[in-house]
Formats: sequence, C-alpha cells, structure tokens
Amino acid sequence: MEPINWGQAWSIVGGGLLTTFTIMTLLAVTTNLLGKIFVSMEKRKEAKSGEAK
Repeated sequence: MEPINWGQAWSIVGGGLLTTFTIMTLLAVTTNLLGKIFVSMEKRKEAKSGEAK
C-alpha cells in the first residue's frame, strides 16, 4: 500500500468545497434575480389593472 499524499488529498477536498460554494452562490444569485423579476412583473400587472378600473 502506498503512503497517502496528503497534499493531493487536501487539494481534492478544497477543490470540491470551492466548487460546491461556487455552485450554491450562483444558485442564490439566480434565485434572487428571478425573484426580483417576478415581483417587478407582478407590480406592473397590479398597476395596470388598477389604472384600468
């Protein structure tokens, strides 16, 4: 059995954590932007229906 290369092991773990946090950050930003878009669309819709009455 070969000795464990701890430098490479921690590099793999660090890369995995970095990838995970990057993906989670992108998902959070995307969700936030989509939420703002839908809220804006809903406000426009309500304002338009309010003017029509």
